[in-house]
Parts: sequence; structure tokens; C-alpha cells
Amino acid sequence: MLRRNIFLLVLAALLCLGMSNAALAAPPPGPAVISVSGRGSVDVAPDMATVNIGIVTTGKTAQLAQAENARIASDVTAALGKLGIFSKDIQTHYTMSPVYEKGDYRKVAGYRASNTVTVTVNDVDKTGKVIDTALSSGATDVNGLSFGLKDVKSVRNSALQMAVQDARSKADAIAGALGVNIIGIQNVKEGGGNFARYEMANARLARMDGAVAADTPVSAGTVEVEADVNIDFQIQ
Repeated sequence: MLRRNIFLLVLAALLCLGMSNAALAAPPPGPAVISVSGRGSVDVAPDMATVNIGIVTTGKTAQLAQAENARIASDVTAALGKLGIFSKDIQTHYTMSPVYEKGDYRKVAGYRASNTVTVTVNDVDKTGKVIDTALSSGATDVNGLSFGLKDVKSVRNSALQMAVQDARSKADAIAGALGVNIIGIQNVKEGGGNFARYEMANARLARMDGAVAADTPVSAGTVEVEADVNIDFQIQ
């Protein structure tokens, strides 16, 4: 009986020691936090534009449609070059499709060549002139016009700073209402944010009878760059 009692006392002591060590090893609870999100937005004038110019030609054969399309594209490119827009700022997307007889989709009447020329305009003041020049040089339509920024990074950094300030303002208001103090920052996470490229809806101009009105008015407006942050502020 004595041996059994001694064994039980030793076992109890070991269990208590183990629990004590486990308690000592457990990390102390961290400070309470206020989790808030902040958003910043910057509106700036765009410094570049993107114009999608369409060149559509038809011919009895694919070769004739392609040859006429290539001639007009060459004229458009040469005219744009005189405005300071060169090959590095021009991309093309070319397609060829058959044209069927009206009412009889089994008989090919000819071919249609479609060339979409995407022009990057690094001087927004030239945007209207680019449109006029392309149309007067033979382009058939302008089916897309948007404005953007060459350097989004610096503007986004400004938006991020505003987002952090917004988050801190919210945290101060919450801490004041709770009667606590902000003592530090536990975690910061940048949100997605976005760059809202300004795009003219339904921007479509067409060449009529080989003529186009001069000095097409184009208003660039502003583009918006947004940033979001999520911050955990430590409080006590």
C-alpha cells in the first residue's frame, strides 16, 4: 500500500510539472486589434490615347480585297507617320471572310478584308487629328477610343497613401469611441484596387463619300486610379 501511495504521489507531481511547463511554453495572448479598410482615389488627366481604326475592303477575289486593304493601310500608316506616330505605336489585326450572295449562302459573291489598326497616341492633343487623318486617308471607321496613363505606378502610390490615411482615420474614430489607444500596427495588406481607363462609349465615326469633317473634337476628361488597404491596428 505504501509503495502504491508513493507511486501515485510521484505520478501526480510529474503531471503537475508537465502542465506547468506547457503553460510556460504557451505564447502570451497578443494585443487586441481594430481591423479597418481604407480606400484612396486619384483623378488625373490622361497622357495617352488608344484609337482603333477600321479598314474594310471588298473584292471579287480574296487577292483583290487584300490588295486594296493593304494599299489603304499603307496610306493610313504613312499619313500617321507625318504626325509623329510610327510603327512601334501601331498594331494590326487582319481577317478575311467570304461574302455570300444575298439570299443564297451557298454561293460566294466576293471577299471582305478587315483590318483593325490600333494606334497608341502619346500626345492626347493629337487624338482628334489622328482620327481625321486616318479617315481622310481611306480608313472606313473608328470603332474604339480610350484614354489612359503611361505611368500608372506613381499615381497608384499616391492613391495608396490616401488609402492608408483613410484607414488610420477610421481606426482613430473607432478607438476614440471605444476609449482605447492605438499602440501599433499588427498587419497591413494591400487590396486589389483598380485603374479605370476612361473609354468613350460607342465611339464610332465613319467616312462618308470619301470626306470627313475636319478637327474632330475629342475631350479626354480624367482617369481614376484607386487603391485599397486592410490594416490591423493594435490597441490597449
